[in-house]
Amino acid sequence: MAYDRKEGHQVAQANRPDYRLEVGRAEVPVGVARGFEVLDEARAATLKAWVATLIPGAGRRPDAAEVGAAEYVDATVRMVPALRPALLQAVDALERLAATRAGRPFTDCPAEERERLMREFEAQDATDAFNMVRDFTYEAYYGHASVLAALEAETGWRGEAPITGSSMAPFDVSRLERVRTLPARWRKAAGHGGSPR
Repeated sequence: MAYDRKEGHQVAQANRPDYRLEVGRAEVPVGVARGFEVLDEARAATLKAWVATLIPGAGRRPDAAEVGAAEYVDATVRMVPALRPALLQAVDALERLAATRAGRPFTDCPAEERERLMREFEAQDATDAFNMVRDFTYEAYYGHASVLAALEAETGWRGEAPITGSSMAPFDVSRLERVRTLPARWRKAAGHGGSPR
């Protein structure tokens, strides 16, 4: 059973699994070269254009399609079959929207038009598929070694720092000398022996 969080309240949706809960069954490594197994060639092209529009390239950073985010989404739904219908229907819905609004396939639309179509699709998406693709794309992109390296080069931020740590200069104990010469700032309490903790 899934929940509809779009309106800020939970309404049970028995026919729609919640990708946030279902994805716990999948462990898909980031940055692994892979092809498409769930999507056919046309749908794969649409999803690649979708993720590249979600996260376009900038500076040294590639766009999301260049680091395999679409293949990551495909691999994730392959491992969680309950999510496949949502992805397939979303890709098809985006293509129908492009045909209706732009008169051409989504992949043939320029970036600005793709963004406009995606905004419209997101606003009317009652299935949560847009959010699913967005979240999986972010996982694939911001966990990719080349993206982390580009971010570090551009900003100095080390994405691996929380995992690997960083070296610190040894503490200079001579900095405590002045404190050691200060008089005690405590006193023994009546009925208690020894020094305070």
